[in-house]
Amino acid sequence: MAQFSLAPEEKRAAIARLFAAIAPRYDLMNHVMTSGLDVCWRRRACALLPLPPTPLLPVLDVGTGTADLAITLAQRRPDVRVVGLDPSVEMLARGAGKVAQRGLNSRLGLTRGEAEALPFPDASFAAVISAFALRNLTDLPLALREMRRVVVPGGAVLCLELSQPRTPLFATLFRPYFTRLVPVLGSLIAGQRAAYQYLPASVDAFLSPAGLIQAMVDAGLSGVRAVPLTLGTACIHVGLRPAELEYG
Repeated sequence: MAQFSLAPEEKRAAIARLFAAIAPRYDLMNHVMTSGLDVCWRRRACALLPLPPTPLLPVLDVGTGTADLAITLAQRRPDVRVVGLDPSVEMLARGAGKVAQRGLNSRLGLTRGEAEALPFPDASFAAVISAFALRNLTDLPLALREMRRVVVPGGAVLCLELSQPRTPLFATLFRPYFTRLVPVLGSLIAGQRAAYQYLPASVDAFLSPAGLIQAMVDAGLSGVRAVPLTLGTACIHVGLRPAELEYG
């Protein structure tokens, strides 16, 4: 699709328009097209996130969107404060309503910003998390370095992303659903067929789980591992900022 051939600033603007258009039905589409598995994946990500018993610093959710991952973590860990960051005003507005509805305003704040230029000091978060955000970035290596920069030494960076199923039979069945039926659902539910054509195309264009492991290592994270979910339909990557070694 056109987004993959654009210059960085043009891609950023195109992605902004896309998310502004789908924000009203974004959550519903996520639940429908994954049969509710996206909820399970977020819970699994939060369960795998290594955190101290009572973190002194908040957790940063990069590309928080409508704040589902941030809300999941805040609900599962009442001792944790969360900051959600996203460039989309429309998505953040949806997230803010959900945060208020759940009575989480005292522990979960939302702010606008870009993953490639996080507006926070070094080592200001206990952990950094993201869900379904990395595929949409204009400079993934820079964003991963930024995520490593703002987490404390010894803290975790965790990323939940869609991926290509590795089981041949399941992959054969999954691909027609993902590339043909999901855009139809996007047209019917969200009135945005093109946006949900971009979704499978962005997964196709994104790194493999092994490639993302290497990208996270190249960004200065250690012990990076990948945890596949639902026969490889999604994958959680988690690594640590080394406590004993600093990277430039």
